[in-house]
Amino acid sequence: MISNFHSVVVQLVDLERGVADYSRLLGQIPDPVEIESSSGTRSVLFPLAKLRLETRAGSGVDVPSPPGLSRICFECDDIASFAAALEGDGSGLLSSEKRQALLEDAEDGSDPLRHWLSTRVDPVVSRAIGIELISDETGSTKEHEPASEDQGIDESLDPASLIRGLDHVVVMSSDIEATRDFYADGLGLRLALDRRFEKRGVRLLFFRIMGITIEIGGRLAASPNPTDQDRFGGLAWQVVDIDAIHSRLSSEGFEISGIRDGHKPGTRVCTVRDPVHEVPTLLIEPVS
Repeated sequence: MISNFHSVVVQLVDLERGVADYSRLLGQIPDPVEIESSSGTRSVLFPLAKLRLETRAGSGVDVPSPPGLSRICFECDDIASFAAALEGDGSGLLSSEKRQALLEDAEDGSDPLRHWLSTRVDPVVSRAIGIELISDETGSTKEHEPASEDQGIDESLDPASLIRGLDHVVVMSSDIEATRDFYADGLGLRLALDRRFEKRGVRLLFFRIMGITIEIGGRLAASPNPTDQDRFGGLAWQVVDIDAIHSRLSSEGFEISGIRDGHKPGTRVCTVRDPVHEVPTLLIEPVS
């Protein structure tokens, strides 16, 4: 079954430019560029508290996705058991592939940096949201992952102006009951909250895994349409001090909204509009 949140993947048109922008946004020094041997896909990982952000640009035989948030990845200990739970015969899963990544500038490209088993959920079953299961991952990533939340950061920056980690992933649903069934019964995630907000005209479902939330949103007035697809609504990052990071990002040329009160009492938020490479981005300062 699913054991952990592995990563969120952002597809980029220009890897170098996107990595530089996300490095400034997060206040973190990126890992080296990796290249997947079978597809030629180039990627850079940002190890964060509780998960990784993977920035990716396709090349070679890989067909790149449109820019923006493209998938969420979970660690899965037993693919066979998961397949049986997802849909008796496992038809909700696409075939598993053994994959490996090399350091792009390695002197000897024959030695893999990482290798893992990748299994994707059929987009028909996942309602068009990219879901990937990662298992049997081995390699030298442990050398690059931070041993603590303080490693990997840009030490030239004020620690108060950094992103602490991912707070939640937003998914917008056209049929919230069908989406609830997939995440609760199909993926087996814990539904922590199911609430209607009449004044806002929305219903929100909060699925929690390892301290990270997948927030499913749907309009109360909308009639379910089985032909419509779900879509990603963006990423919400938890920050140390929203005044400090707002000042830093503004001085670095980011287009960013003013600070406002969040929907949860005691929180403060702001929206980063550009450059975020087609990923709606919210910063949240949690309740003290």
